[in-house]
Amino acid sequence: MKAGKTLRYKIQQSLRILPALRLVWNSSPRLTIALVALLVIQGLLPLLSLYLTKLIVDTIAASVNVADKGAAFSRVLLLLGFFVAITLVTTLCSSLTELVYAAQSQQLTDYMQNVLHAKSVEVDLEYYENAEYYDALQRAQKKAPSRPGQILHRLAWLCLSSISLVAMLGLLLSLHWGIGVILFVAAIPALVVRVKYSGIMYHWQRQKTAQERQAGYLSRILTTEQHAKEIRLFDLGSFFSQWYLRLRRQLYQENIAMTKRQSVANLGAQATATTLVFAAYGFIIYQTMQGTIRFGDLVPGQTHLIY
Repeated sequence: MKAGKTLRYKIQQSLRILPALRLVWNSSPRLTIALVALLVIQGLLPLLSLYLTKLIVDTIAASVNVADKGAAFSRVLLLLGFFVAITLVTTLCSSLTELVYAAQSQQLTDYMQNVLHAKSVEVDLEYYENAEYYDALQRAQKKAPSRPGQILHRLAWLCLSSISLVAMLGLLLSLHWGIGVILFVAAIPALVVRVKYSGIMYHWQRQKTAQERQAGYLSRILTTEQHAKEIRLFDLGSFFSQWYLRLRRQLYQENIAMTKRQSVANLGAQATATTLVFAAYGFIIYQTMQGTIRFGDLVPGQTHLIY
């Protein structure tokens, strides 16, 4: 029963990203399409690079026993030319992605600010007497301009990583089913840690909205012209300053405590993954020495495939 409720809650939480993605699309449809297209290209190019590396190694290994060394060398040069071209395209796509992402982020920020302004004007005056409204407004002002874009960016990379992972697993399974299983299991601990602590941080930030808003209010009292005369007249500067520092110190300590726990969990996950990866390497080396895996097929099993 409890497991069913937890699953429904996770599904409901996941469906909340749909309105965020709709906001991203409404802010700049063309830039959104361009960003997704660039991310897809960047996700596929490493696969081509790895395949070309395999072909180059196979060609060099085969050229040892061929009579026409010149033809073999020309083939290697051609493959190297394709490899250089892919590297240049990868660099170009990376630069274009940064440009498009910056432009989209700015347009999304402006769009979300307009939405916030419109909603603030539309709500009844009674909302301005409600502390919960101010908490919601605080979260919207802090997160709304950037969070939808971050969700899109991470989802796109997740989809591309999944495509690359499936392709790599297929390649590794063709060598030996155990290699793919080991590398898949190696990726699970880090994923579990990331999902768990993302939820913890999200709930902590919601719980601390009122406290952060209070600290912001104290900061405005100390720094704006509106309250400057009263602060000096009643000598309240030190009082409000110490109050502000206590709030910020508490937020800092709680944040650092959670970050430490997450770092320890990440360390354990990475240690587990590293151990499993090197176990896979040992298995590949053993199979290669036994002659069941050719050297050219060994290339796609290098470290960067795991990430």
